[in-house]
Amino acid sequence: MTRLTRDEKEKALNMAEKMADDFDAGRAHQFSQKHTDKSWYNDFKLLYAMITDPTFKMSPATWALIAGALAYVIMPIDIIPDFIPVVGWLDDAAVLAATIAKLSGEISRFKIQKQQDV
Repeated sequence: MTRLTRDEKEKALNMAEKMADDFDAGRAHQFSQKHTDKSWYNDFKLLYAMITDPTFKMSPATWALIAGALAYVIMPIDIIPDFIPVVGWLDDAAVLAATIAKLSGEISRFKIQKQQDV
């Protein structure tokens, strides 16, 4: 696995923060309701729950990464436009998978907190 340089990481974080500015919780909720049949739906739903849960505390960088990933998925025009059947969702699924992998520790912490809340 190739590691990112410090500059590449900073650039990626800056891009995520810019995309996070476009994050709209209402639009994300509507989007998720329309796509319940997609294989990546549970990943999207998990990240959405993390970012909209007022009791779950996370760093601004983590919040920006999640918001950026969700905004990327919601936006119809991206690396592979979503209007292209099947293939259009591949980059969205890859962004979600990469975000899930990067945040595995935070996701575990979120799931533990949710179990304790029950």
